[in-house]
Amino acid sequence: MAALEGSVAAAAVRLGVTQPTVSEQVRALERALEVSLFERQSTGLRLTEAGRLAFEHTQVMFRASEHLSEALGHGPRALPKTLRIGLSGAVARTTSTDFLLPLLELEGCIPSIRAADTTELLRDLRGSELDLVLCETEPPEAGRRGLEIVQLATMTLIAVGPPSLVLAPDWQDAKLINYRVSSALRWDVDAYLEAKGLRPRLVAESDDALFLVEAAAHAGYVTFVPRSIARDAIANGRLGVIAELGPSHAGVFALYQDGSSADLARRAVQVLVTHLRAVA
Repeated sequence: MAALEGSVAAAAVRLGVTQPTVSEQVRALERALEVSLFERQSTGLRLTEAGRLAFEHTQVMFRASEHLSEALGHGPRALPKTLRIGLSGAVARTTSTDFLLPLLELEGCIPSIRAADTTELLRDLRGSELDLVLCETEPPEAGRRGLEIVQLATMTLIAVGPPSLVLAPDWQDAKLINYRVSSALRWDVDAYLEAKGLRPRLVAESDDALFLVEAAAHAGYVTFVPRSIARDAIANGRLGVIAELGPSHAGVFALYQDGSSADLARRAVQVLVTHLRAVA
């Protein structure tokens, strides 16, 4: 406040305290930081370089304090609750953006979304550092205790390539970009190729579905992607469908802790379920 008002006297008036109180607080802060925060001039106070840096940091601190007070109900309004959502890498890279858009309209909450490895996300969910996890596979039986699990969607994989691409019956002339071996989708692709006796040449591995779409459209590669991701490229004539797999073992699963503390996550999952049924 002294920096904003330019004098100790004006700051004291704004804060409703005495001038000596403001002066002592400024001196105490300078002693603690071991720097001079102000140049004392006849016209008032002027921030030093160190003072400007301190001012920038303290502005953030004071705003955070005010937000905390409001969130606890001590301010004029309560802030919306934060819904902490974790996306596994496969879900983040193979799910169209509009999948999560309904959550932005969820009343009384602000979704905070981050992507990470499924193992890390489940650990944070159990440690109450996340409210909701969206991942591509269910956890094993031993890891389900204390969790609610809802399957939101299945994935239908299709093999795509340029519309003009013609392959040999066994695909030996195909240049395949496959998923990494750590992806649940890799098992589906490998099982399909083995069952059909197809022998494409593996040229790269990637879990990024958008990259896979562009690689197939521009450079003549063959790859497998969820139909929802390739929908626009197929409609625009940039990609052709070479083959279609059955429903994948992978999908989109919502995980959250059971109990009343998960009411917000449970409400978010219901919103997603309703939305996905409507667009199915």
